[in-house]
Amino acid sequence: MTDNKKSGIALIAGSLGGILVMATHPTAAHVALTPQLVEHLALGSAIVHSLAMAATLALLLGAIGLTRQLASTDTSSHPDRLAFTGLIVFAFSVVAILIATSVSGFIVPNLWKKMFQDTAASATQWNIVLTAVFQFNQTFAAIYSVAASSAIVLWSASGLRHGGLSRAIAIYGCILPPIIIVLIAVGHLRLDVHGMGAVVLVHAVWFVTVGIRLCRREPQIAPPQ
Repeated sequence: MTDNKKSGIALIAGSLGGILVMATHPTAAHVALTPQLVEHLALGSAIVHSLAMAATLALLLGAIGLTRQLASTDTSSHPDRLAFTGLIVFAFSVVAILIATSVSGFIVPNLWKKMFQDTAASATQWNIVLTAVFQFNQTFAAIYSVAASSAIVLWSASGLRHGGLSRAIAIYGCILPPIIIVLIAVGHLRLDVHGMGAVVLVHAVWFVTVGIRLCRREPQIAPPQ
């Protein structure tokens, strides 16, 4: 199996994993929490967010292979700085989403458990703590969404410049992700389950399409010396 195919599979698996995470993401909205429900949500949240971490790391592995492939299509004497910058920006986004998933998947459920073990008089203080922690989650989710979208733009620009991607998916990557960035910046895209699901879906279309292209790409044979 070639490195291109491995990278393509990683991009496809990571993207499909992300879609599965958003489709099965537990939520406690408009539900009266009980100790039993909290235990159930905590277990489900730990499983789903562990899958999210694994999917994100798969995307990073695939992104490394994608960057190598894009760099190999540059016939100039200088390295493809757009593709390399895209990889660095995406790695930055991975750090942010790992923090966000840790907060949402493990810290918040543990705080719920402690809240129910405490007295009813402390409920107000616990709600303040949970609200503050939720803001951490939203902030890092926004950092991920903006940074990952920026990375796709950079890779797409590299593909348009050097022909490493199909023109259609490169144009898609130069148009849709910037819209996500603008919507987040002006506050029209809230990164709750539905908002984050939209971000993941837009990214997944690009990553899966690029992953399929990598899987089909024939390995380059070095010319004889």
